[in-house]
Amino acid sequence: MLNHQFFHTFAVANTQTYMKLQRFFILSLTALISVAMHGQLFHALGLGIDKCERKGLCSQPRMHVEGDILYVCTNQGLYSKDLSRKESAWQIVGFKDIPLQDYVRKGEDMIALRYNIDGCFLLLTHDGGKTYEDVTPDVFEENQGWWNVLTNLVQHPTDPNTLLVLSTAFGVFQSSDFGQTWKQLADCSLGNSTAAFIGYHPQHPEIIYNSGEDDALSPQINLSYDGGETWNVLSPNFPGDNCVHRIAFHPTQSVRWIVGGEGVVYTSSDNGYSWETQNYWGDTQRFAYWYFTEYDNENSEIVYIAGVLDDNIKVMCSTDGGNTWSLPQTNPIKKTSCELVNDLRQYGNKLLIYTESDVYEILKSELLEQALPVQNMTTAPSEESSESYDLSGRRLAAPPTCGGVYFKDGKKVVVK
Repeated sequence: MLNHQFFHTFAVANTQTYMKLQRFFILSLTALISVAMHGQLFHALGLGIDKCERKGLCSQPRMHVEGDILYVCTNQGLYSKDLSRKESAWQIVGFKDIPLQDYVRKGEDMIALRYNIDGCFLLLTHDGGKTYEDVTPDVFEENQGWWNVLTNLVQHPTDPNTLLVLSTAFGVFQSSDFGQTWKQLADCSLGNSTAAFIGYHPQHPEIIYNSGEDDALSPQINLSYDGGETWNVLSPNFPGDNCVHRIAFHPTQSVRWIVGGEGVVYTSSDNGYSWETQNYWGDTQRFAYWYFTEYDNENSEIVYIAGVLDDNIKVMCSTDGGNTWSLPQTNPIKKTSCELVNDLRQYGNKLLIYTESDVYEILKSELLEQALPVQNMTTAPSEESSESYDLSGRRLAAPPTCGGVYFKDGKKVVVK
């Protein structure tokens, strides 16, 4: 009887192992097929999941591109990579073993926003993070707790001494002396600890925004048009149980703003005074928590947006300023049980998406080529009614007459 039970147990265990291996093989094959179908749009830069995962729900790690160098705030310090050299390795450059959320720079000096532990929020360094001191203002030190975390640190676009920080408990604060002293601008904050945003309008920095949602989870934007002296709380008629995320500002037409929400894109054409629901997608294909929006650096009618749904990282593009959008392109490989988008940036002809599993690089031309509908032509039109662009977003003096690919009016044109 004992032997019979032993062999029965052994057989069952081996059957279960075989079934697990079979499921693993099928899932792996499906993932590989998905990667092939997507043309490997997402190219991992190899930072690694051990560094990318958020330290906690209150953590919002960001990244910055300075020249050719990419700096990434991780849970183990500040890492950098030379984007101009394909095989360059990641290097720890400062704040070793410190979980960072963001930083601002003034010459050799930096202030880093640390993941909020033991009241230590802001760190000042004069040597790139090799040594540093705690410069957290008393108002935050004296009111510690889960209700008080600092989620955002941003810098004035023209005055490096002027900074903003967002406290979930005490609102928006501004420093005009690079973090030595702080003044409260607004006593409330919008957003939650994982999706709260503040910033300056890059062309008109007297305009300051705090976007997110109120305590009832309704979408709101808190705007100041006079440097924080007075505020206007806007509660537009946005659809659904929603949120307003990081705002992008048109680089040449400063009154045009665009921002993503939960399955929705909002636009404003009057400096944020009024908003339109440009697109609202209730279907799961286009629905996502669209956190980050960017106008293309060379062609401002191209807009990119990145978000997440069901642990899948999604990215979309628009070639008409955000009026219509392509179908989302999805990263088919899940490396964590809870993927989130930490940041979206640009470097030349590439998009950089920082997630909890890695930093991914996407060629803009590949995204446009895969995302846009195709219009096949044997010859290009002799007269163009609107401007044409190549697949990197650069305006063409004239479209190719044979054997070329370009896009026009939101469609990819293949001239044979």
